[in-house]
Amino acid sequence: MKRIRNVILGVLIFVLLISLVAPMSSCSQSNSNNNSGVTDNNANVSEAASDAPQTTTEFPPPDVPQKDYGGASFNILYPHWGMYTNYFFAETQTGDAMNDAVYKRNTSVEDQLNLKFNTIEIGDDSDNGIKNILPKVKTSVLAGDGAYDLVLIHPMCDLGDLIAGQYVMDWNKVPYVDLTKPYWNQSLNSTIAIKNILLFAASDYIIPDPDAIFFNKGILADYNLDDPYALVKNGQWTWDKLETMAKAVSKDLNGDGIYDLNDMYGFASIMDGPMIGVMHSCNMYIATKDQNDDPQLYTVSDKLVNIVNKMYDLIYNGHQSYCWAYEPDAVKAAALQMDFTKNQVLFEINAPSDAAQKYRAMDVDFGILPFPKYDEAQTDYISLNNAGLMFIPADCKDVERTGIVTELLAAYSRQYTLPAYFDVLLTSKVTRDTESGDMLNIIYNNCVYDFGYNFNGFTNISYIIPRLMSSKSTNVQSWYDQNAPLAVKTMQTIYDNILKYQNLN
Repeated sequence: MKRIRNVILGVLIFVLLISLVAPMSSCSQSNSNNNSGVTDNNANVSEAASDAPQTTTEFPPPDVPQKDYGGASFNILYPHWGMYTNYFFAETQTGDAMNDAVYKRNTSVEDQLNLKFNTIEIGDDSDNGIKNILPKVKTSVLAGDGAYDLVLIHPMCDLGDLIAGQYVMDWNKVPYVDLTKPYWNQSLNSTIAIKNILLFAASDYIIPDPDAIFFNKGILADYNLDDPYALVKNGQWTWDKLETMAKAVSKDLNGDGIYDLNDMYGFASIMDGPMIGVMHSCNMYIATKDQNDDPQLYTVSDKLVNIVNKMYDLIYNGHQSYCWAYEPDAVKAAALQMDFTKNQVLFEINAPSDAAQKYRAMDVDFGILPFPKYDEAQTDYISLNNAGLMFIPADCKDVERTGIVTELLAAYSRQYTLPAYFDVLLTSKVTRDTESGDMLNIIYNNCVYDFGYNFNGFTNISYIIPRLMSSKSTNVQSWYDQNAPLAVKTMQTIYDNILKYQNLN
């Protein structure tokens, strides 16, 4: 499966050197509409690094016509979820760098086309609304209302149903959308497109959102542990090494003989979505596409069994880990979670975007690392991109206008919002040393997508590691035998339904 080849290396170097750069989150600029399947995962990670562009202050201008839409509303539907809540919309300038960059991006498009963005959020802090996007779009399409011009979604939620109902449009047929431009994420295109049919897309408007490992520098120093930055750079940062370091710091702080939220741990994580990326960090994928673009589910292998056993040992063999299962109730969930800012955890899985909100006031210094590798023989550190996707509803009233708007949003995101976002990550809000900038470079330079991750939804086959861990099991074969048939059937149905778009206008 192809990797992100045109990456954000320039952005990170630029911010560290305090010069202006156009960030790179897309793939190679050539032939992006040829979405052939790729199965050589190792080759593509290396290709990602070798094809990284040089730092530049230029970005390709969008080739769109001059239009005046007379102040019309452009309606964007999105769920209260993930980065949509903090990094996409801004009503006014506030002095916050990211907010003002978003505001400048949006108003630049509004002023150029004489229209006004009308954002429609579904859900709130108690209900993120990701499952309410499908019924909203379905109702509009079936009625022919044309209620929404653009929809932002969760990357795993209801994609198959949106395809089956033919509620979405093929991006390759949208006027003025040029997927060959580097501000369109062509790695995603090649990963999830079937026979050049692309129903969900991501441009630089959709900021990459991989998970990472945060570490507490104070605890590291107290226990005189190895420098994790050096481990990463020397290719020695593996899951086995993380476990060894985690075991060195676990401690029953209050001496009550019970390990709970009041004690010290080497590792902490929710046993949910963030743990899906453990597979990818070990260079394994839920599904890859063969040469006919037909998705192929992973199989049970010695390596997969070893990955599951590694995670089980880390979480359960000793007191080095505090991990909690997913809890849908927000109040109950908050009571289960370990608070990294309380200085009781050496390593924690979290997304940089989330850390930017939660860790900015933390007194003790911390750093950021990529997910560890499977072993030292693995070439690259690999991160799963958890960012959202966007689509155009089938009943969109003015497809040409949506094409022009999304092309401009992509280009202006490259110019304004991505530099601001990585500046936020590389300042005191998230990172507090230059080494963390190098780590972010590695993380974002090797972000990957996965057909199986996006199209299998919240199924056991995708969540094999976190759900096995939640059930305290290492029985990979039994789990696979129970869940693989449905996953194979689901992906075949999705494949067949995507092909039906060949006959649509």
